[in-house]
Amino acid sequence: MKKVLFLSILSLALVSCNGENDGRIGRLFYENIALTLPTENSGANVLVGNGNKTAIQFSYQHPDEENVADDELIELFWIEIPATTTEFNISTGDDVSTSGIELFYVRSCFCYFEQPVTLLKKELIGQKISANQWQISFDIIAELNGSEYPLKDSGTYVLSTFEN
Repeated sequence: MKKVLFLSILSLALVSCNGENDGRIGRLFYENIALTLPTENSGANVLVGNGNKTAIQFSYQHPDEENVADDELIELFWIEIPATTTEFNISTGDDVSTSGIELFYVRSCFCYFEQPVTLLKKELIGQKISANQWQISFDIIAELNGSEYPLKDSGTYVLSTFEN
């Protein structure tokens, strides 16, 4: 059975138990899973299930705005790679589908997106530095419903578990 953003919500819930949120970043990767887009609302979630790929997940939980109800916003950037991949370097003009790599940008909030996300810019470098760590740098610009959303990060991603 596939889970909709289960990993994202669980990982962010664990770090936000104090009730306050001044913005949080998560850097995780998972082995033996597969990601797919749902047929509807593709800009707001990714389906996660068992598979034979590695998925790298960056998450940014935006700070809460005190005077705005239901302002919770989490940006997720997923990189799905073949399990045997140990490094990658992707630029905007590259066709990643030929290498078995998939990229997913998600805005999770109290909102609805009818259109898929387009990555206008994608600069990614990744290297597996140990059995349980990846070093990843990325700079992307996602376009969704006519708006652009830049996202940039560099850091170490740690192995986590996914239970289906």
